[in-house]
Amino acid sequence: VFKYDATIHNVVAVNRGGYRSCITPAGAKVYKSGKDEVKLGKGMNYFICNIAGHCESGMKIAINAV
Repeated sequence: VFKYDATIHNVVAVNRGGYRSCITPAGAKVYKSGKDEVKLGKGMNYFICNIAGHCESGMKIAINAV
């Protein structure tokens, strides 16, 4: 579960390239509720906040689901 202030953040599921570059790929799933339940796929899962400057400042996470 991602919990955050939805008035100033979001959560975007991205691929590895999007995670590294902080660029949201076309068709990426964007979560905006502030309390998002996300089912992880096996392996690496990447998420960023795509509000201007947030990902570049470190607001991103990579999760390895085993």
